Amino acid sequence: MPASFRLVCLLVVFAGCGFPSSATQNTQSKVTPMPAPIVEFTDAEQRTLAELQIAVFRNKIILDAQPPITADQLAAVQAKVDGKLSPDLLALWNTSFGGALDYDYDVLFGDHLYSASLRELFYPNSEHYDDLNGWIENEIEVLQEIAEARDEPIPRKTPFVPFGGFEYLERFYVSLLPNEYGSVLVYAQGIPWKGRLNEDSVTITADSLGALFDQLALYQDPFEADPDDYASGTDIVARIAEIEADHPELAAKLKRLLRASIIDWRRIVETTDFANPISPAETQALRLGLANAANHSDLQTIDQLHLHGAPFDVTVTGKQGVLGLAMMLQKHDVVDRLLTLNVDVGDAPVVDATNCSDELLQRLIGKGVRFDEHAIFTAASTGAIDGAIALAQSKQVVDPPALEKMIATAEERAVINERDAAKVESGKLGSYLTAEQYRQRAVKLREFAKRLRSE
Repeated sequence: MPASFRLVCLLVVFAGCGFPSSATQNTQSKVTPMPAPIVEFTDAEQRTLAELQIAVFRNKIILDAQPPITADQLAAVQAKVDGKLSPDLLALWNTSFGGALDYDYDVLFGDHLYSASLRELFYPNSEHYDDLNGWIENEIEVLQEIAEARDEPIPRKTPFVPFGGFEYLERFYVSLLPNEYGSVLVYAQGIPWKGRLNEDSVTITADSLGALFDQLALYQDPFEADPDDYASGTDIVARIAEIEADHPELAAKLKRLLRASIIDWRRIVETTDFANPISPAETQALRLGLANAANHSDLQTIDQLHLHGAPFDVTVTGKQGVLGLAMMLQKHDVVDRLLTLNVDVGDAPVVDATNCSDELLQRLIGKGVRFDEHAIFTAASTGAIDGAIALAQSKQVVDPPALEKMIATAEERAVINERDAAKVESGKLGSYLTAEQYRQRAVKLREFAKRLRSE
């Protein structure tokens, strides 16, 4: 309840109003025109798709597609929401009243670029974390708590219609509030990990549900022989493969439809002069190219972008640029190439220096790169004690702790690593590190603390 309570508080504050009455509702929804179909399905094919629990809405494929909403179901939802349902939401539900998506979508929470996991389209009696009715009731209950705290009339409906998300971590809403009717809001729960979204956050992400669907894309080709783990689109590819033997023509159409959502960032990177003003599509291709370079040690793309005058200080994920992401992924060959090219990598603090060499840390310090204090301890615990000390003594740590605090933190982390070693040995902790590796980190952290104390 605390996370949901905060969510609705944020929504109400963000909207700048209290609990609107549907009697005064502005129903001039921002309706995005339906795009031209990329492929045409015959009536027989549409019936087959329905039997296979596959639906297509605005050229996007929905898996586990539920039948269109019935009049009784629509009346049940309408009775719980404060306002007329938006045309785009009704269009979705008249196509498929729930299901599963498998596309990429980014949300900008302030200056944090967040990769959303819009995997579920809610429907009644689903077997997910909660179903559509449960999420609607949850919002009504929280609005009632807020009203009680404000000594205001108790609402019986919600102006925010949850239609999709991922477990309890994300929810997407269509707003029925007068000043943002039809807009899509997204909530994401914060998690206390460096480089991730740390606070529960909410923002308007699209003018309409139609616009949201039109922005869904695939950042990697899911038809590749060896796609990345958790790459979007692979579930759809697998489902198409399941039906291909019995429905080859239908499968071919679905493949064509899915391929239309793939962003060909390589082609854009190869043909764009980044020294000139660039379009949103070119900006997205630049970001995807930099992310791919960091993820796959793709030095060729780094060189190509540099040759085309591309900036390297753009946000790639979270608040990190390509340098910070490469450091997090321990792709130190990418870091080395960026330093060799002497490009501007921005001023986002590097949050992780795991397995970074002393020499590379010294080069980063010499370049003027900023660091989060967490990077000091990740460097020290994985062997770069000289570099960690140089970093601790530099002026490039954002909000640096006092020396005694830094020493105490290193010793505390050593104790935690020893505890984790014991948990791994007893089977109470699953980890990619062995018990011995945890103990080695504890030893190095204590050595770092000892040397720091003597400096």
